[in-house]
Amino acid sequence: MFAARQPFFLRPAATGGFGNNALFPNTTTQRLSVASTTNLITWRATTGFTIEYWIYLTAWPGSINPGPGNQDAGSTNYWSFGPGATGVLEFYFWGPGTNFFRTANTALSLNTWQAIAAVFTTSGTTTTCSMYVNGVRQQIQLNTGAFGNTASVTNLGAVATATVFSLGRYGANRWNGFMDNLRVSNINRYSGASYTLATAPFTSDANTQLYLICDGTPGSTTFTDSSSFARTVTNNANQVTISSARANHS
Repeated sequence: MFAARQPFFLRPAATGGFGNNALFPNTTTQRLSVASTTNLITWRATTGFTIEYWIYLTAWPGSINPGPGNQDAGSTNYWSFGPGATGVLEFYFWGPGTNFFRTANTALSLNTWQAIAAVFTTSGTTTTCSMYVNGVRQQIQLNTGAFGNTASVTNLGAVATATVFSLGRYGANRWNGFMDNLRVSNINRYSGASYTLATAPFTSDANTQLYLICDGTPGSTTFTDSSSFARTVTNNANQVTISSARANHS
């Protein structure tokens, strides 16, 4: 378990104050995941959701396809949100079929902390996605479609009951760097062209489905869900570790 944190605030330019973080060391087995048995995403088809966290990349992943991370078996349904090669930010989901929402190649930068968010709103069978980097909405596409402020897909809920939420690795696409303060919510938290970045760590409110603070003892391989659900977080081969190398978003 992690000790409670005291309130603190960000310095200008999105630096400071988030404690330790998760180090993804660019190994072939690195991966954090939350199993489908926890029913993390059964609400996805009817209400919408938000995935957000901070990321610090030291090198680009090896590919932008087939996605930011999943289970080792290609037949395993999954969903993920994170970086791809050449600065792409991508939400990727499998089952049935492979699909992705993706930004252009220059959305992300190396060697700096960035706040990223994917926001989804569902109406009937249609789910609309927006993506943000440091609070600014990005141009995105669905698969190979046209770029726009938003993109939509039908029947996203078809993968809602038999999928794994996973971060960090799929084949050559392995993260190089750090992640912090990840929150998954069952509401659309942001809208419009921009939003104001948080000036303190997230809190686990009534809409929080998963919250990884990523604090703890450097070198630890245990990651705890600090939401009210206390979901089990699997650290494949214990490759992802708690790190103080970029503590307080420095």
